[in-house]
Amino acid sequence: MIKFNNEFLQRLKDTLYITDVIQSYGVDIKKKGSKYWACCPFHNERTPSFSISLEEGFYYCFGCHVSGDMITFVEKMESMSFTDAVEKLANMAHMEIPEESYSEEEKKEAAFKEQLYEVAQLAGEYFHNCLLKTQMGKAGLAYFTKRHLSRETIDKFKLGFAPPEWDRLYRDFIERKHVRPDVLIQSGLVGVKNNKHYDVFRNRCMFPIMDLRGKVVAFGGRVLNSQDSLAKYLNSPETPIFNKRRLLFPIYQALPEIRKKRQAIMVEGYMDAISLHTHGIQNAVASLGTAFTIEQARLLKRYADEVVFSYDMDSAGQNATKRALEIAGSVGLKLRVALIGEGKDPDEFVNLHGGEAFLEVVKQAEPALDYLFHSLCKQYDGTTLDGQQHILTEMFSSLAAQENTYVFNAFIRKMSKKLHMDEGLIRSEAIRYTKENHSKVYISPRTNSDEIGALSKDVSQKQCKMECEILRYCLIHRMFPEELALLDNYQFTLPFYDRLYKILKSMKGQEISVEKVEMQLERDETQELAKLMLQENNREIILKEYIRLLRKIYLQNEYKYHTKRASELMITNPEEAKKEQMICIELSNEIRLL
Repeated sequence: MIKFNNEFLQRLKDTLYITDVIQSYGVDIKKKGSKYWACCPFHNERTPSFSISLEEGFYYCFGCHVSGDMITFVEKMESMSFTDAVEKLANMAHMEIPEESYSEEEKKEAAFKEQLYEVAQLAGEYFHNCLLKTQMGKAGLAYFTKRHLSRETIDKFKLGFAPPEWDRLYRDFIERKHVRPDVLIQSGLVGVKNNKHYDVFRNRCMFPIMDLRGKVVAFGGRVLNSQDSLAKYLNSPETPIFNKRRLLFPIYQALPEIRKKRQAIMVEGYMDAISLHTHGIQNAVASLGTAFTIEQARLLKRYADEVVFSYDMDSAGQNATKRALEIAGSVGLKLRVALIGEGKDPDEFVNLHGGEAFLEVVKQAEPALDYLFHSLCKQYDGTTLDGQQHILTEMFSSLAAQENTYVFNAFIRKMSKKLHMDEGLIRSEAIRYTKENHSKVYISPRTNSDEIGALSKDVSQKQCKMECEILRYCLIHRMFPEELALLDNYQFTLPFYDRLYKILKSMKGQEISVEKVEMQLERDETQELAKLMLQENNREIILKEYIRLLRKIYLQNEYKYHTKRASELMITNPEEAKKEQMICIELSNEIRLL
């Protein structure tokens, strides 16, 4: 893999204007004040909310909240990798990629990958031609026709057919296309047994799997007769150019609509996805024979805010949804579940009722946490202690994975009403669960109204806003004020803010610049920096007042912690309890002084 040092990346950004890069994609930019504005290219809007800072080299959309620098912009617009985006920008800037970026080993690896891409592309064309232009492909064509697929759809997805002979592809590629056997083996198209080469895919309908750039990287093959003893579906093994955990089918064809709607529809099989596309639902994707993975969630998060699951909702489907909910929550994706009913999968449903009917089902999809809770209430008897315990334990697992204190506490109230259980008892169980599982979620004491929960959320948002403005103050004024030392032990609401504070503190006494800070950040943190720098702020902040308020929040949290400790130790260790009480007195005095 090519590595770019920070100096090269900074020279690249200094050479190009971010406005020129964005305009090169047909985005109409207008200057207002010190910033430039445009209608966001990543979601539909009529009023410009896409803000660009020429000086800092960042963009931020106040509508869909995408953010980043010129490299991130090209990555998103072209569905490119970071490396490809940098190389494209280097070409625009007429800059040479530094030779030291490539080691000899990396050059060999890149050359071999290129061979694998070429072979995969050749195989895609080979299978497609076998389907449409040969006698042996008629069986595959009959299967696709039976599944309601038109010639247009077959061409769009480059569907194909693998010959039934033992080694037909191997012989054709060796003799006619002069591909080396080792490349065919590494590509996953050919295997070896008893020193004889054989085609991995034989007598199967073929589904090419493409990456974000539309390059064929692997295949899925379906047997014609599901009664055969062979596996119904066979997927390519993982190779240097294919990792099934990182891709979805057919992500290349679905990406424009996913980006436009900020939503993806997740189904189980190749045919489910293709049938939905055929009926106009072009933001549908399917996992590649795996459960929904964290890598797939991160991929979708770049282009969507929400994923709607449309799985077969048997027990396996419910478990898959539960795992998906935990994964989606960890990356900030909203998750809903579309229930088709009638025991049908999306392919069968859409062919019977049409695309509009399926979209209505998607519109009615319920939040995944609600779906999971309702499913558990059907699975277990919520009127018995044993049933209640099962429901609560499974819900706690999914709620804790969301790492969202507000959602967890709000759902406790919902479960209390549905199960006719005392809310305080559920909270006690939740506190015990989070402690045992080392969860960071805070379960609040029982409240008398929903308004208190909403107020807590509002306070947290104000706290986060103050942190943001203090950090921006340091970056804009290029300094780390002495007074900020009061926040050394303070826990910022966002991990990124905490890390940025430590970076800024390490520059104390120096002139701070965005460029110096960016060099110490991870690549994926650049977007967060861009978002922070481009937040609207129409007034000069009162720095000391903000520091005082955040310091007070820190001390109040410390006071709560040590009060609780003193209470716990009163019986088991009175001496330690007294020490905790003294700490509480000192904290109380400091809070009063503030």
